[in-house]
Amino acid sequence: MRLRPFLLLVALPGAPAAAQHAPVACVSVSDSNLPEALAAWSKPPTPARAAPAAGAAQPELVPDQPLDLQLRPAAEVTLPNPPGQVRKADNAHAGLVSVRIPAEGRWRIAASAPVWIDVIGPAGPVASTAHGRMAPCTSLRKVVEFPLPAGTWLVQLSGNPGPDLRLMLSRAP
Repeated sequence: MRLRPFLLLVALPGAPAAAQHAPVACVSVSDSNLPEALAAWSKPPTPARAAPAAGAAQPELVPDQPLDLQLRPAAEVTLPNPPGQVRKADNAHAGLVSVRIPAEGRWRIAASAPVWIDVIGPAGPVASTAHGRMAPCTSLRKVVEFPLPAGTWLVQLSGNPGPDLRLMLSRAP
């Protein structure tokens, strides 16, 4: 009989750790609880259509200004680099935009969907340094952080499950 209480005590310490990894259950989605660093996400967005190739005119993603982007069917897009991860979404869409980074630092690209985001520079893809949800229960689905020097960069978007995507560029705090 004493063995059962002992087993219960051994099993309980792991329970809180497992609960920490459980997804957040949202009662509703609202952008009113965005962190201050991402508050610009709720500003009125600029509509744009993603470019189908690196040589085509690309909409520009401007710091702290959301962009409501219409992506193209993936078969119509020529990506300059293979995506860092291949996403096989039903109804996959892709596209290209440019960003002009005004000063060296850590920059975040926020997205409203589970799109794969690559930043491409003169030397090729830039490795991201962080990614995550950052704002559960909001329309912001993911944030990816890149260390970028000043200059113009190509943002390659792939594997989005549909044509609609909101993006925003912001400096990491």
